[in-house]
Amino acid sequence: MKLNFLGHACFELILDDGSKLIFDPYEAGSYDGALNYGPIKGNYDIAVISHAHADHRSEKVISRIKNIVDSEGDFSFAGVEIKMFPTFHDDSEGSERGNNLISIVKTGGISVAHLGDLGHSISPEEIPELENVDIMMIPVGGYFTIDAAAAYTILEKFNPSIVIPMHFKTEKVEFPIESVDRFLTFEDDVERMDGSELDITEDILGGKQKTVVLKPAL
Repeated sequence: MKLNFLGHACFELILDDGSKLIFDPYEAGSYDGALNYGPIKGNYDIAVISHAHADHRSEKVISRIKNIVDSEGDFSFAGVEIKMFPTFHDDSEGSERGNNLISIVKTGGISVAHLGDLGHSISPEEIPELENVDIMMIPVGGYFTIDAAAAYTILEKFNPSIVIPMHFKTEKVEFPIESVDRFLTFEDDVERMDGSELDITEDILGGKQKTVVLKPAL
């Protein structure tokens, strides 16, 4: 199984049988070009969407995908189990930026969580299913989401094996958010990858928590 970081909060999960899932596909050039990652091409079997903002939901992309998961609940597709949990895009119960969905995808004995545009603290009492997931993709840029310090606090509570930071400033993002660097000052075990892909194998899971920074593919 592979995880491929396309950019911003968008990831491909490529399963061993060749099927593909995409998290939060962005609309290239949205917000008057403030989000300038390249167009998302190719075919996918499942799309998992945290909310309807253009930097997380491209109608052009999802129009060619049969299975769209964008609401609270439990979903099942040929060996892929998905749970969606309601949260908020801000710390005012959605009054500023609306709702957000956290997703947990389980397949092949591995659990992958995507926190979308989470804007507030969460606890294991609220979402116990997030505890000790194998992979957690978490926003770290602040302003529109939790910031680096809040992300670190959440990670301490839930203890995923592998942390993948997302939703941070790069040369292709003009939003007023921070780069990944401040978040990394909180982390002890960090690996900066030369590419966008992470091979998810049993030998990288378990043990001490590790942060892996992927380069956007697009």
